[in-house]
Amino acid sequence: MSSLPGTVIGVKAVDGVVIAAEKRMTYDGFVLSKNTRKVFPITGHIGIGFAGLVGDMQFVVRALRMEAKNYELQNNREIKVRSLAKILSIILYSYKLIPLLTEIVVGGVDNKGPQIFVLDPVGSLIEDKYAALGSGGPVAIGIIEKEYRDDMSIDEVEKLVINAIRGAIERDAVSGDGLDILRITKDGYELKEFLLKREALE
Repeated sequence: MSSLPGTVIGVKAVDGVVIAAEKRMTYDGFVLSKNTRKVFPITGHIGIGFAGLVGDMQFVVRALRMEAKNYELQNNREIKVRSLAKILSIILYSYKLIPLLTEIVVGGVDNKGPQIFVLDPVGSLIEDKYAALGSGGPVAIGIIEKEYRDDMSIDEVEKLVINAIRGAIERDAVSGDGLDILRITKDGYELKEFLLKREALE
């Protein structure tokens, strides 16, 4: 399968995770939107980012938020990062005959520390230190691999992610128009939005 449109990145820091995606939505070479959200908090300490079809993204977000809330009500605590990623893997696999056209990064922080998981459209689940998915992923991953260190703080990781997304936007025609950044630490999440202007990424 060729890469799905867009660029999404997830990177683990010593004190948290950063998930980011650009904001362009395209269809058949046409830019449908320059302000599309592809990064979402699921709980107070877990987030998700996508490349692919927006309708499928929105379905996955609704399903995961429902599963996470159900778990919290039954167990009186937030779901763990790996557990939510496994639920997502099962959901994606259940649609394997007609796959949801998404490539997904799940990231968060729990009592095992910061974690990043990568999933393909049929639910393959891999834990990693960083990931870059979508049509801009090959450009972004080259930038991340060159600069990444195991001892990076979340502020350093955020700068690296911005540079990687910027590189992808410059080389990938279906990525562009700013980015959304989701920072997650043990204290919760922060969602930042950088709109249309290229200079906002400087």
